Parts: sequence; structure tokens; C-alpha cells
Amino acid sequence: MEVFNILNELSKHSEGTFLTLSEFNGNHFGSCDITGESPVWEMHPDTDEFFYIIEGEFEVLLLDGPEPSKVSVSAGCCFVIPKGIWHKPAAPEGCKFVYFTPGKSLHSESTDPREVTR
Repeated sequence: MEVFNILNELSKHSEGTFLTLSEFNGNHFGSCDITGESPVWEMHPDTDEFFYIIEGEFEVLLLDGPEPSKVSVSAGCCFVIPKGIWHKPAAPEGCKFVYFTPGKSLHSESTDPREVTR
């Protein structure tokens, strides 16, 4: 068994580095410290994605209906993005978080990647 101080691990790397923290049932938990908005959309066709916000505020733009929706999540909260939902993470003022994405990840620079994947 290994114990990780996530904030200590993040402090050893430059902002925006996605760190693999620990293996879990053949997959990995990770963490990141970001400021700004992702330049690309992402989607996981075969798995949900879990987030726990450690510090700051995390924003995520979701393509989950006819119009995009935006959700803001503050420190101490967790949430799950369902599989198959295109999303774009952001943290305008900075954010540290833990994530678990056990499946495949797709990325797109399209304005609306749903049009490309239909």
C-alpha cells in the first residue's frame, strides 16, 4: 500500500501536468493543477469519468443537450461526467483536482464534436 500526499505531488510538477497517482483495478487515478480552459473537447465512449475538486473552482462545459450547459464545482465537491458526453474542462482562477477515467478518451478541436461523431 502506498500513501500519496496529492498536494505535495502536484507541487513537484509544473501547472497543467497530468500526474498518475495510483493504480486501481488495472486503471489509474490521476491529479492535475490547471488554470485556464482546455483547447479541446474530450469524451469517453465506454466509461464515466470521476472528479474530486481539491482546491479552487472547476468549470466544465457539457454537450449534453441541444445547447451546451456549464457547471461550476467548488473545492470539496465531486461529480461524474457520464460516458458519451463531450465536455471541455476549465479553471479560470486555477484548480487542483483528482480524476479517474478507466476507459478510452477521445479528443476533438471541432466547435461541436457531436456533429463529427454522429
